[in-house]
Amino acid sequence: MTEIFAQGDLLLERVPDVVPSGTIAQNAEGAALVLLEGEATGHCHAIRERVMMFRDEKLARDIPAGLYLGHVRIASAYARVTHDEHAPLTLPRGTYRIRRQRELGPRDARVLAD
Repeated sequence: MTEIFAQGDLLLERVPDVVPSGTIAQNAEGAALVLLEGEATGHCHAIRERVMMFRDEKLARDIPAGLYLGHVRIASAYARVTHDEHAPLTLPRGTYRIRRQRELGPRDARVLAD
C-alpha cells in the first residue's frame, strides 16, 4: 500500500529508495529547502532538517505535466515540512516523490465504462 502525505497543495508519495539523479540540491541543517512556493500567498512548503532533493523527469513519467516537483530523500529519523498556513507534516526516513495537487472541477471527472 502506498503511503501518501498531503499539506495544502503539496502531495508527497513514499516510494522505494532510488539512486539520486538529475538535478540535485542539498540544504545545510537549519537552512530551508523549499519544496513548493504557494501560488496565492507566496508562503512556502519547506524542510529545515538536512535532506537531499533531486529532480529526474524519467522518475515521473506517470505524473501529469507540470505537477512533478522532484524527489526528497530523508536520511535522518525524520524531517518536518512546514508552511505558515498548515500544521507541520512529519515524514519518517525514506524517499518521497513530490508533486502539486491540483483542484479538480466538475468537468475533470470522468466515468470509465467497463
